[in-house]
Amino acid sequence: MPIVPLARLLTHASLNGYAVGAFVSMNLEVIQAAIAAAEAEDSPVVIRIHPDSRQITRFDTLTTIARHLATEASVPVGLSLDHGATLADTVDAIRAGCTSVMLDAADLPLEKNIAAVREVVRVAEPLGILVEAAIGHMEHGAIQGEDDLADVAQAVRLVRESGATILAPAIGNVHGSAHGEVKATPDLAIDRIRALREATGVPICMHGGSGTPPAMMREAIDAGVALVILFSDIITAFNRAMQAIYAKNSDGIAIIDALVPAQHAAQRVIAEKMSDLGSKGQGEAFLHWLKRQG
Repeated sequence: MPIVPLARLLTHASLNGYAVGAFVSMNLEVIQAAIAAAEAEDSPVVIRIHPDSRQITRFDTLTTIARHLATEASVPVGLSLDHGATLADTVDAIRAGCTSVMLDAADLPLEKNIAAVREVVRVAEPLGILVEAAIGHMEHGAIQGEDDLADVAQAVRLVRESGATILAPAIGNVHGSAHGEVKATPDLAIDRIRALREATGVPICMHGGSGTPPAMMREAIDAGVALVILFSDIITAFNRAMQAIYAKNSDGIAIIDALVPAQHAAQRVIAEKMSDLGSKGQGEAFLHWLKRQG
């Protein structure tokens, strides 16, 4: 089926008490692993594109692959931009087919964060594209202190004054080891999640989902998390599988011999995450719900 708007996916997730997994995909193999896992688990899935991928390719190269695989999939597939830093990032992602884009200006003062997100909303809103805004301090690998957590009053201002339709707050979550850091175990502030969801009225996106204990993940979903970004656990499994093959073979090994077990390793971890998120078994239910919406 065609790419499903993220707004539909998040609405169904919120109504049915689960979260959708958004898997950061910088190559063909992880995209294939995510969609294959979704089909095996009958789960909705989001392919999350990161600006770092543009060091070697374009957004539309990856999204073309995702859109093609989605048309052949039996489950709903969404497309989303992760950590856009500029208006240009978000525009490129929209042109490439993403139905939600993130403008991460959390490191800026609140007023500048609001202004930067509002600029993206002006472009995205008429096209029906969701815009994700970030707030709070979330350093790679590090446990957050109380001062790092998203402030509820400031989050309300960010959403209301910018027009953001998804909120990505610092809530005790931990960004992973993409830059070589050792990832701490998340310690989610469940009451803060609930307060942010109730006060802002928009879905909560949890970054740094890898390493979250399943029981804690369940609490976060019950408190209002509807979208979870996952990377570290998946890419760790992928990399370890490749490294194991390379360690046993000569430098002249055909890369496909390493990519096949790496993709399968990633798929297994993604399937496990879908169980943790409660999205397993929701794919067909979503499609029935969508038909009823007309």
